[in-house]
Amino acid sequence: MSLVNSLPEYVEQKHDELLRSAVLGSESAKMFRLQTGVKTKSALNILNTAIQFQDGSACGFSAQGSSTISQREIEAPIVKVNMEFCDKELLNSALQHEVRVAAGQKTLPFENEFVADIMAQIDLGVEKMIWQGDKVGKASDNVLKWTDGILTHLKAEDGITKAENKLTHTGTYIPAFILDAVDKVVLAIPTPILNKAVIWMGYDYFRAFCVAMKNANLFHYNGDGVDNSKVYYPGSNIMVKAVAGLDGTGTIVAADPENLVFGCDMQHDAEKCDLWYSKDDQVFKLAVEFGIGTQVAFPNEVVISTKQEDEEEVKA
Repeated sequence: MSLVNSLPEYVEQKHDELLRSAVLGSESAKMFRLQTGVKTKSALNILNTAIQFQDGSACGFSAQGSSTISQREIEAPIVKVNMEFCDKELLNSALQHEVRVAAGQKTLPFENEFVADIMAQIDLGVEKMIWQGDKVGKASDNVLKWTDGILTHLKAEDGITKAENKLTHTGTYIPAFILDAVDKVVLAIPTPILNKAVIWMGYDYFRAFCVAMKNANLFHYNGDGVDNSKVYYPGSNIMVKAVAGLDGTGTIVAADPENLVFGCDMQHDAEKCDLWYSKDDQVFKLAVEFGIGTQVAFPNEVVISTKQEDEEEVKA
């Protein structure tokens, strides 16, 4: 019998738990409409109905109005992360006592810490892809080039076409303009979605928003705030939510979360997360594969406010 072939291999068994933490752990993905079963591309079926009231004082039937079914496409390319770790690199370090050299005793030192940190970084990358992904405009960005995000969909030709839903704000000191910017976003939210709307912004804007409300003596909001990454617009149930995916974008988005779609293929084994010890290469290897994509069902039901450079910023 072969001694090498009889040695036990280390394989991380919690595939689904790790994958779900990496992909669906994104704070935005948790709020959006989830569409599973997306394999590279999938159609999002859209229904638009237009009715017409008619004179009913006379007999007869005259069909008017229409129900139109159209499609918007979710593109969810397969993305992977491959990494390897040589535990022997720790032999000449203060951590050498964690290394198990003998055959058959291979375990990755600080395995939980390695995996947790990798998953956290994947989580952040997915969050940024959800909002900022741009296959054309960010083709040189290792994270954002894979799929189009929400902002790209909204700014596309078939995105928001109503001028009143596309706002701008200016200024260098965020607390000075953030209240006015959010006020204008609230006023622009389409009435049919007002009771379901959420306002998203980056943590940079969100902190400034909380500071501005405090400086304006708006002390009547509840205890949620900077530490909970959400507050409610004063006098309403409209949540203002901070997300890392909008950090640095200078963009505020208001929409019904059900109108923003996050696509993936969680129902099948196309995605996987494995950590194992490779006897051939004598290193630990980690492989993560997943497919994600986004789409906006009804762009004209979304409000976006983008930062516009003022004259002083342009001169600088």
